[in-house]
Amino acid sequence: MFEFIAFIFKICFAIFFGGLINYSFNEEKNDNNKIIYSSLISLFSCSLIGLALQFPENIMGIFSGASVITVIGTILVLSKDSDINSRIIFIFSAVIGMIVANGLIFQAIAFTIVIIIIKKYSITILDSLKIEEEEEEN
Repeated sequence: MFEFIAFIFKICFAIFFGGLINYSFNEEKNDNNKIIYSSLISLFSCSLIGLALQFPENIMGIFSGASVITVIGTILVLSKDSDINSRIIFIFSAVIGMIVANGLIFQAIAFTIVIIIIKKYSITILDSLKIEEEEEEN
């Protein structure tokens, strides 16, 4: 019974963190579909890895590896028409789901914060790098 309660908490954390990395804090307009897709991808990866962890120790690695390949393959197939930024965010959402499924909640929080910060300041960082490159060329 305790494992079932822990699995429910893992699912809730995976859904929350998966949706959080696709949420835009600066803009008034959020794409709700992308937030839902990101949450569902995180849920999918968390549930597959959580299921793989229930197998006996001698075959758990095989099922965990197959789950990782399944998750990444599913993301790449379903997001083939999306832009590269959305695909990368979806892959990070899956990674967060996998981290949460292993019970590493604090690591998932840290990883989510890092992704949000990089996503928020990536344009500023890239613009500053372009200015430095142009100055060096002259």
